[in-house]
Amino acid sequence: MTNKVIDVSYYQRNIDYDAVEAAGVQGIIIKISEGCSEEYTWVRHAEECKARGTPWGVYCFSHAQTPERAREEAQTVLELLGDDVPPMGIWYDCESDECFAEGVDTTALCSAFIVACNEAGHRAGIYTSTLKCTDYMTNSIRPNLLADYVPYWIADYRGYNGFAQDYPDKHVAGWQYSDSEYIGDTNVDMNEWYEELN
Repeated sequence: MTNKVIDVSYYQRNIDYDAVEAAGVQGIIIKISEGCSEEYTWVRHAEECKARGTPWGVYCFSHAQTPERAREEAQTVLELLGDDVPPMGIWYDCESDECFAEGVDTTALCSAFIVACNEAGHRAGIYTSTLKCTDYMTNSIRPNLLADYVPYWIADYRGYNGFAQDYPDKHVAGWQYSDSEYIGDTNVDMNEWYEELN
């Protein structure tokens, strides 16, 4: 059983939520921040989800190069959420070149962000692409150094989820298989979601 999930940010700020519902979308992941800066459109997206009873999550687009900075980014998300607990969790969007620069321990960034969220009582996972995960390069995400419970939301537009094949023992929560779908006239990323939504 898979669910149809989209992710939204400033670029989808004017999306028609009636059309989203009509398209059979069952969950929405919202960009809440970039680095330590608020993505101001997130509030509208979250309010639409709450009003319609649509499960939602949030993601932070990271620019961190140290675990300390990744923790600060997590803290920003937690402060923005306040008492809200997004049913689909918090996602650490680790794809910026800065996070993979020479000398950066990218895996440590992911771990620091996730632990900070977990300690605050939130479930957190990693959003990235298959090609950024290897177990032999320091400046990549090394899944075998992270706990098995860590959920992954993987972007792979090749028609299959390469990460799921490479790491069959890891927990894949979702697969972003396209960045060129449309709801009405709004371009959206489309995801298959494997976790139960409630």
